[in-house]
Amino acid sequence: MPPRPFLRFCVFLLLLAAAACDSASTPGTSAGSPAAPFVSGATAADPAAAAARLAGTGPRHLLSPGRAGRLALGMSEKSLLSRVPAAQLTKTTCQYRGVTYPAYLLTDAQQPSAPPSWLELVGSAAEGYSLRRIRITDPQYRTGEGIGVGSPFGAARQVYGLTRVRSSEGDFVAVSSQQRMGWILDEKSLPEGHSADMPSAAIPPATRIIGVFLVK
Repeated sequence: MPPRPFLRFCVFLLLLAAAACDSASTPGTSAGSPAAPFVSGATAADPAAAAARLAGTGPRHLLSPGRAGRLALGMSEKSLLSRVPAAQLTKTTCQYRGVTYPAYLLTDAQQPSAPPSWLELVGSAAEGYSLRRIRITDPQYRTGEGIGVGSPFGAARQVYGLTRVRSSEGDFVAVSSQQRMGWILDEKSLPEGHSADMPSAAIPPATRIIGVFLVK
């Protein structure tokens, strides 16, 4: 009969082999796995889901650094008018640093009932005007990661690493310098009398994005 130390050693080896089989066959998350993303279901971290969102958005409504569809910040008014049919543009004005500049309201050709985008110009009549800022409230516009009007702020914070939220030109926004975008938040979900400058961690994740602006 084998000595007891030898039997204990054999039992130990059998237990070790069983544990290895369980870990290999049972799906799970290790202690070193990243935390689950904010957005439930398909997320920006899912390449297939991101591709599907991009396909649904289309190039006309894709938001990227300095661009909204066919429009690019810094483009001249002449170039803007050559790219967009006149029937989609309504001329208006905007105020910037106490000076009145021309601006346009852009109607979506595919969805005329969608909220128009606000195109602000800067420059002078002598030197010409260029596109300084685009303000969007149309939920058709999305980034490649699927973030846009109607998205929860927690999703944008997770994807773009936003740290501060401030009042800017009448909006309460979280600015992503990397994306050159400001995410306009619904202040109705925040406590009355909240600070004009807050850490993004103090903003409830479910707070809705109600607009996006692109600025040079």
